[in-house]
Amino acid sequence: MGITVEELKEDISSYNYDVLTGGDDAVAQRALDKAVIWAKAKVIQAKGQYDEANEILRLAVIKRALYELYSAAENEAVADDKKEDSMELLRAFSGNAVDASGYTSGQSVSQCPLPTGAVRPCRTELR
Repeated sequence: MGITVEELKEDISSYNYDVLTGGDDAVAQRALDKAVIWAKAKVIQAKGQYDEANEILRLAVIKRALYELYSAAENEAVADDKKEDSMELLRAFSGNAVDASGYTSGQSVSQCPLPTGAVRPCRTELR
């Protein structure tokens, strides 16, 4: 059973829902569809199995759908909070492997190249 627009509405005030979707349930459904695809990709990336009946994944999808709606409305502060909430839930479900794409959400990660050097054989004998 997929997550419904009615479930999404339970997590947001009716005023905010109307502002973010223009009262159009199709907009909310598209945000849910995108959120499900995102969650499936993250769980698969972490070598897990997506189970739409799992309550942690369901809430992660709802939070991600809210992120999609707030982001589209260019309310980045609230959108970022929803994105962090959804990632936190996915980490609880799959561990840190959901961040295996090379970034960690909400943190600045400095990527440094690994040091390289030449290795030459030792010419002295150890006794």
